[in-house]
Amino acid sequence: MRFLYFLLSFCLCAVWSNAQVRVPVKVDTTKQEIRRLYNFVNTYMQQDTISNEMWHPKYKGRKIHDYTMDWTWGQYTPKQIMQKFDLSLAELQRINDTLSYVKILTQRKAGAKENSTANVYKFYIVTIGGKYYLDNCKDYDSKRFSLYKTKNLHFYISPFYQIDAQKMKAASVKLEALYALLKRPHLKKPIAYFMCAEEEELNNLSNIVIWDGGLGGFTNIPEGYVVAINDDPMYSHEFIHAILGSGANCFFLQEGIASLYGGMEKGKSSFEKSVQLLAAGYEAGKYTFDDLYFRRIKQQYNSNLTYTFAAVCCKYLIDTYGLDYFYQLYYDTSITTDNFLEAVVNKTGKSKAEIIKAIENVMLAK
Repeated sequence: MRFLYFLLSFCLCAVWSNAQVRVPVKVDTTKQEIRRLYNFVNTYMQQDTISNEMWHPKYKGRKIHDYTMDWTWGQYTPKQIMQKFDLSLAELQRINDTLSYVKILTQRKAGAKENSTANVYKFYIVTIGGKYYLDNCKDYDSKRFSLYKTKNLHFYISPFYQIDAQKMKAASVKLEALYALLKRPHLKKPIAYFMCAEEEELNNLSNIVIWDGGLGGFTNIPEGYVVAINDDPMYSHEFIHAILGSGANCFFLQEGIASLYGGMEKGKSSFEKSVQLLAAGYEAGKYTFDDLYFRRIKQQYNSNLTYTFAAVCCKYLIDTYGLDYFYQLYYDTSITTDNFLEAVVNKTGKSKAEIIKAIENVMLAK
């Protein structure tokens, strides 16, 4: 009997020694249904792979199943997230017999070298055939938006906005010109554009409640929809991402061409205007080529300087070799942000010094 007791105790300790998602007092796991939901969340966070196995069946076969725009959930497996962060439930609520939601608080572990941050993410839990599945927030939290359809764009409009229908129709027409400029075929379905009035609306559409970051807009490229805090029906920069679709995982190529033809700051800063500012700072010695290339300048990815520099790189490639050649690079998945310059050297046959000089000439309009 003692041996059995010892064995049982050992097994229980082995099970509960795994990291668990912490439960606050307000979440009553003595209730059977809440306990089941908690166990499902906890089981998901023990997964060793990034997969859609526990996600809603509608994501089977899709390139992407988690719409969180935070890189954490796309880069690490759930188990790795558990190892890197302290996780606790912020909320766990049943809405009805088939739908619930969970909010998960992530905090850096004590003694972590990185800055201490506390982010909160939200996911829905759907019951299908007696089984639980995770789901993104978009299909549920977008119901507050009103829908207006045009040929090329489906507008989902925040209840805080009143958008002129003629402007939305005009944006659809302008998009035709963008397709022609980029020499790309029309998408099989219109681009869905969620026009948010505030950060909370944008975050809700990407499974985020509180985030130590911020974006004015983003494009879910595989799914072909745009989300932005913007009341302008024409958002060329983000539309370009949707039109071009998935390509290389390269900042210079993706953000470069979108900034070159679509501008920055929701179209308020054109490439032509921004490159003048970039050139002035470069000639004044405020930053070097390496500072721009390695993004060693203030605000890094969120800075217009880095976006404009990426656009200069794309302009050099397009002006020198043509758009079709550029697309060979854009859709080459072996090219990344880290190896971009080396990849251009290998593809063009020019030396690194020649490439740098040519990019500088475009930047300085020589």
